[in-house]
Formats: sequence, C-alpha cells, structure tokens
Amino acid sequence: MDVALYEGETLNITAEISRYSDAEKDRMIDKYRKAAEKKAMICPFCHEELRLRAGEINEIHFAHLKGKSCQGAEAYDTYHNQTKRENKKHSVIKEIIYNELKGQELIRPDLKVEYGYKEKAEEKWKHYPDIYLNKNGREFAVSVITNVHEIGDEKIVKTINKRNKYFKEKGLESIWFVEDRELADDFEHRVLHLWEAEYGLAIKTEEDYKWDKLLKELSEEFPGYNITRLFGYRAHGTMNQDVRSLYYVHSIGDEITFSVYRLILDQMQSPFRGFALTEGYRMNISQALIVRDEILLSDKEREDRNRLEFANQVLFQIEALKAEAALRRQANEVRYEEQARDKYFASTVQESLAEVAVTYMTVDIDIVEYVSKLKYLSLSPQEAESLFYYLKVHRSELEDYGLTLTEVKKWVRYALGKINDSKIREWLVEIEAL
Repeated sequence: MDVALYEGETLNITAEISRYSDAEKDRMIDKYRKAAEKKAMICPFCHEELRLRAGEINEIHFAHLKGKSCQGAEAYDTYHNQTKRENKKHSVIKEIIYNELKGQELIRPDLKVEYGYKEKAEEKWKHYPDIYLNKNGREFAVSVITNVHEIGDEKIVKTINKRNKYFKEKGLESIWFVEDRELADDFEHRVLHLWEAEYGLAIKTEEDYKWDKLLKELSEEFPGYNITRLFGYRAHGTMNQDVRSLYYVHSIGDEITFSVYRLILDQMQSPFRGFALTEGYRMNISQALIVRDEILLSDKEREDRNRLEFANQVLFQIEALKAEAALRRQANEVRYEEQARDKYFASTVQESLAEVAVTYMTVDIDIVEYVSKLKYLSLSPQEAESLFYYLKVHRSELEDYGLTLTEVKKWVRYALGKINDSKIREWLVEIEAL
C-alpha cells in the first residue's frame, strides 16, 4: 500500500515522492526507508510497523513485517487498484462528499458514514464503494466515477455492472456520481447522449417513482398518444416508462456542485441515449447530500415545478396536434365540397352537351332503314350510335313508322348474338337499356 502514519499524519508515499525531481527522488526514498527501519512508519489500520519497499520490479510501497498481515491494508490495496483508472479529481470529489456526509453523523444517531474499504475490510470484499453509508439499517454504496470513456467503454460497462451486481448481492443500494466531463445533453431534441457505461449508472430514487406516477396518469388520460413522440423524440424502439436519474458532479477547486437529470433510457444500442424529461438542474453540496431515509439528491420544490411544467407541455403538444388535425379535416371538407361542386357542374354541362348532340345527331336518320340494317347486321359503329340517340329522343314516334321500341330491342338482342365489333356492341347495349 502507499500510505502510512508518519509523525501523527497520513503520508502517501507515491504523492510525496512525485513532488521531487528525478535527481532528488532517490535521496527522499532513502530518507523515508531509514525512518521506517527505525519504526517511524505505522500502519494506519492495525498500527503495526511498516517498511518501505522500492525495488525495480514493484512500485514504491509500504509493507508489513514478514509473517504479519493486515486486513485493513489488504482492503486498502484492493480499493487502490480499483481506483487506479480514475483521474486526479476523483479523490478530491470523494473527500468532499465524504466530509459532507460524515458531518451529518453528529446530528443523526441512526447514520453511519465510512470509507468503503475501511467499513468492509474484515469481510475481504472483492470490490469496495468509495463511501459506505448506513441509514437506520438501510445500506448504500456511494461511488464517484471519472474517465468513463478513457479505457474503452466496453471494459467500463463490465466493471460497473460487476460492481453494481456485487454491491446488490451484499445488500447495498448503489449511488453513482459521474464527472461532468461526460455530460452531453441536447434538450432541444429531448436527448441525453450517453456512453454505454452510463446506462449502469442510472439509479432509481424516490423522485423517479413520482415521475413514473405522472407518466402513468398522462398515459391513462391521453391513451392515444405516445409521450416521447409528442416532443419529437425518435426512439430506437418501444421504450418502457421507467424513469431513472443520472447525477453529474461539477468540481472547481475544492468546491463541487451536482446536477440531476431525469430520463427514460432508450433501447440499449448505439448511439446510446435517453429521453430527457428535464433539462437538468444544479444543487450545491449541502442541499444535494442531505440524508433522510436516503440521500436526498434533489430539490423537491424544483421537482414539483418540473413535473407540472412537463404535464403542461404534454397538454400543449396534444392540443396543438388536435388543432392541426381539425385544420386538416376542415381543408379536406372544403376540398370535397369543391370537388363535388366541380363534378356537378361538369355533369350538368355534359348532359347539356349530350342533349344538343342528340338533337343534331337525329335530324336526318331514316329509322326504317336503320332498323333494316340492324336486322341484316350491317350497321356501322357510327350508325349504331346515331340509332341510340334517335331512340333516346324519338322513341315515342316509332308508331308513325309501324315500329315499336320492343320490336327494335328484339332485333338488338338478335344482333348482339351475332356481331363481334365492340364499338357496335357498346351502343346496342345502351339501346337495350332504354
């Protein structure tokens, strides 16, 4: 391990040696090695003597005397290896969160806060949270994660999933804080872009259940509408209305703030993202880390306003769609009326033209001759057409020529059985229908 108690204070030998130039490092290592040999370096966990090792194979570190072991040191080493991938801000953020939570132990007798590796050292866990919190028997694993994308998203996904599963098996609820450099929001499109690893960091809190309740009520009130589509969000597929929270931590020097995003995770496929219910809001550390039944992690008044605003936005989008649909129906009705009117006028004009055509087409027809041609199957297509229009207008005058419409239709049926010309047959059918 890289820490020891020296002169009543914790000495991190790695950090201490890094302060010196290469030319001075060997001198400082020799200085602390000699101090350790004279029993000046003590294990912060078991308070046994430590020696300083600095060989070519192993990195500089403190070790117990041969034949002795320390569960606290082993737990520390396990945790230290676990956090090697984190950036320099990780320890600063962790310490600020720890100090804020630790301070509440003084006023909350049912609250216990400790570093994860210290609290669970005797149990020899495979993974440790940054901070362990116990509120009246309810246990939490609080972890800070940085460099989500640094060593390959797939590897981080496996690491996060493994830790979440492990903490759950140990009876702990996980709370993750993500360094703000990973935040990629686009509220204009209601999108929160994510690394695949961030899926495992989304947690369920008391406020998320209230959002679930609101979404259920809206779905029941407006069953014909998909809420995410109302906002133009293009989902990968069907999305469950299961609201989750992602917490981002923003650090400037020794000051940190938190921001919370409520979202519905999209199907887990690239590009990874979620539907943002809110555009997120920031909280200072004293507000975010208030411990009640759980760490508060929210501004309840702000959450109530956000839910009311979201419900109003849903109502506005639905009313807008209804108004648009009404305008479409109105436009279709006008178009239908125009088409019906145009059709009526066209039909009227066509009938008038037909009447005029009939008048002119029947002026010089010799009906007896035409019926004779019908009997002998010698009508031309033009003559068949003329015969039709004559009969349509002058059928009441057939008796003047010793004919009846019934007799003419008899010869029409006879001709239909003999004539194959489609144009002639078309007019003969019309005559038969008179």
